Amino acid sequence: MVNVIIENAVQIAATLVVTLIGVLGAWLSAKIAKQSELKNIAAATDAAVDAAQTTVLELQQTTVDKLKAASADGKLTKDEIDELGKLLIDGASAKMSDAAKGVLNAAGVDLTAIIKGAGEAMISKSKKSN
Repeated sequence: MVNVIIENAVQIAATLVVTLIGVLGAWLSAKIAKQSELKNIAAATDAAVDAAQTTVLELQQTTVDKLKAASADGKLTKDEIDELGKLLIDGASAKMSDAAKGVLNAAGVDLTAIIKGAGEAMISKSKKSN
């Protein structure tokens, strides 16, 4: 009788250990997946910032200087600034891979806000250095 009780206790303990290992493995896998997802989001955000910065430099060379030269006071109008903002978003989005855009969209990140923010930071930095 004692042997039967011990055998059942050992079986229950073994089942609990196997279940615990499975639960721990699933939890660890979820943590690793989350960390990997965060790395992907960070990489996609970096790609958006790089694309925005490159586009700002391109627009400075191809459009902004010409618009300022054509202006009597050498400044951009509100409409010109709005148009440059659209060109920035379109240009930076075109430079990004579909995979990076998909990662950011899946994460619920506002790609337009990232691009505008990076572009404005680049412009501000450029103005300070001049």
